[in-house]
Amino acid sequence: MKPKIAVSIAAPTAKEASTMTRRARRLGADLAEIRLDYLKQEESVETVAKSREIPLIATFRSIENGGVRDVAESKRTESLLAAARAGFQYVDIELKTRNLTFFISKLHAAGAETIVSHHDFKKTDSEAKLKEVLNHCRRSGATLTKLVTTATKMDDSLRLLALTQEESKRSGLICFGMGRLGIQSRIFSPLYGAVFTLASLDDEKTVAPGQIPVSGMRRIYMEMGYS
Repeated sequence: MKPKIAVSIAAPTAKEASTMTRRARRLGADLAEIRLDYLKQEESVETVAKSREIPLIATFRSIENGGVRDVAESKRTESLLAAARAGFQYVDIELKTRNLTFFISKLHAAGAETIVSHHDFKKTDSEAKLKEVLNHCRRSGATLTKLVTTATKMDDSLRLLALTQEESKRSGLICFGMGRLGIQSRIFSPLYGAVFTLASLDDEKTVAPGQIPVSGMRRIYMEMGYS
């Protein structure tokens, strides 16, 4: 078993995104999450999509979910649909997106698989509430569910890993905790059934609390015998 890692790519231009994607592949990444909110407004997703080094995930975060540009939802969804039509393998859609199920069906029709995501930047809810969010995500019709919370104590990471082990048997899931106390769940989640985990390209290019470099994560897996 080789645990899968997606590397978040935060680049201002399509050229830099392609360069960073190639580097991510060399360092052991299986997928590249292209953060469209980091791209300059004049950059096109079609140009970014030409980088075919590894499968691409299109993500356009809102400000409340860690995005770096305050862009109207209509513009974000327009860019995500363009990414699907341009050949991105996955498109990440926030759970609170209006007309979510209809938009997901449009993305599928455009040829992309979908990830519906929920982030909590303050805490990790109870198991019952987490499962409620998971079920909400599943009802959207997305290919995969991404549930990411903030670990405020070590037990949060352990609970998220247990949840991943249980719920990944039902449908495709990405699940871990942010922050330093969530690093354990970031690393181990694929071993508990998550489709993949997320890492940074290096120490200077993190886009979320607790992200660690892909090279370090791959070394840990190799030391554990997961090459």
